[in-house]
Amino acid sequence: LADLFTIKRGLATGSNPFFILTREQVQRHGLPAMFLRPVLPSPRELENTEILADSEGDPLIEKRRYLLSCDLPAESVREEYPTLWEYLERGMRDGLHERYLCRHREPWYCQETRPPAPFLCTYMGRPTSKSPSPFRFILNHSQATATNVYLMLYPRPRLAALLQETPGLAQVVWRALSSITPEHLIGHGRTYGGGLHKLEPRELANASGDIVLHALPKGSRLKSQRQLSLFRS
Repeated sequence: LADLFTIKRGLATGSNPFFILTREQVQRHGLPAMFLRPVLPSPRELENTEILADSEGDPLIEKRRYLLSCDLPAESVREEYPTLWEYLERGMRDGLHERYLCRHREPWYCQETRPPAPFLCTYMGRPTSKSPSPFRFILNHSQATATNVYLMLYPRPRLAALLQETPGLAQVVWRALSSITPEHLIGHGRTYGGGLHKLEPRELANASGDIVLHALPKGSRLKSQRQLSLFRS
């Protein structure tokens, strides 16, 4: 899959309860919309694995979440956005600014950059009666980013161009990813007590991309390893 996608772990906030908010929390604290962007909720809160979007790019899901991130210095926030500053003060009283991830950011309330990805995979899971695979692939039509409970699959340039040129191809690629057998994915990941399985970005990247490659339009199908490597360029 590394020949087709750049795979990254979702962003780590340092405190999801503080930085990821519901619409009700956003309204209650009067947080400015310019410092909020949509973020996918926990996988167990997603009812569907295809995320549609509204005209603004927000995901059409019941439990919408918003990521708080601001790159302004504290003095500017205090003077220009008093409700945001009041909320940040709550975090400082709880010592969030001293946590490892937060104190290594400048400012501590500015999140790392993780653009939305069209394809995602859950980072960990267990097989259930509903799904034999501990991992779920998600097709994301929205502008929502994701936290580190997801792996984010960004198509490499050649595949990205094909996706843009070919209507419906994203669904084809998504179905191909979803058809990768649980045994194959588990074999590339790691297993813990209680049947918990995890996949790191490099482990998912090492999984075979043949099933995706064969699902591409006939004229664009690349079969040899040398041809496949062209997707990296």
